[in-house]
Amino acid sequence: METPQQTSKEYFRITSVIHMGLVLGVVIFGLVVSFFIADFQHPDMDSESARIFVYLVPGICILALFAAKLIFGNRLKSLMELDDLKTKMTGYRECLIIRYLFLEGPALFAMVAVFLTGNIIYLIYAGVVLVLFILKRPTLKATVKDLALNQEEVAKLEDPDAIVA
Repeated sequence: METPQQTSKEYFRITSVIHMGLVLGVVIFGLVVSFFIADFQHPDMDSESARIFVYLVPGICILALFAAKLIFGNRLKSLMELDDLKTKMTGYRECLIIRYLFLEGPALFAMVAVFLTGNIIYLIYAGVVLVLFILKRPTLKATVKDLALNQEEVAKLEDPDAIVA
């Protein structure tokens, strides 16, 4: 199946929509857990699962951040070796989605821990990961930096009507 070609403007719009959808999913789930489900008046601090979450939530957050950086960086290296801009941009979107999933996962896990224990501390972990997630939004500047594009490729990306993917 052949994918339709996308202009630079369409590429960044679609990638931004994917990013925003994932961010909003985390935010909405966090609001639901915070306002409707979690009982912050009586947090569970003594059960076995509550004691495990004390180590598991920060561990998963840190591990996922390192994994996102490592996997994203390794995939970028292979993309930088390519000559075709369309192939680079298609691969770059895949890299971004993988990075976003590694950022979304620990935020959602931290909120599940809030739901199960009522411990508001886990919202801090989710919030930190969410801020990093928001800061990693797809932009032209970040794309140029990440892929180390040459001037010709940058000129194509800056032209909103140029086919880039």
